[in-house]
Amino acid sequence: MFTHDYSMAKKRQDRSTSESDSQSNPFAEALANALGVPVTESSERLAWDENDVQEVIRDSKWVHIGFEKKGRGGKTVTLVNFQSAEADTANWAKKLKSRLGVGGAIDSEGIVLQGDVRTKVETYLQEAGFKTKRIGG
Repeated sequence: MFTHDYSMAKKRQDRSTSESDSQSNPFAEALANALGVPVTESSERLAWDENDVQEVIRDSKWVHIGFEKKGRGGKTVTLVNFQSAEADTANWAKKLKSRLGVGGAIDSEGIVLQGDVRTKVETYLQEAGFKTKRIGG
């Protein structure tokens, strides 16, 4: 009869809760010094530059950011709706899609981005000078 010795098998380590995630990147300081920029303490990686943020018209700058899954075959999408009529929706859609690395389209509801990227969109638009409001969760 065949018996397997499990004591010799390699055990897989769960790296999702590893302590190394809480530590900073050892190369971050060297890279920041080489580029001449200050070292960021944030663990969230941003895919855009501060130079990419354009000035916003100051009168009405609210953006509603929502999340939807109904009627889309179970796929999750992020909805971005600019309340200002002066905001160039097509330009912002192109910018958001390229910076976040997701697909999307312009719809009657506003900008539709694939996946749940609400936090990243909110961070980027707040840096651009918009006031954001999460709709529906």
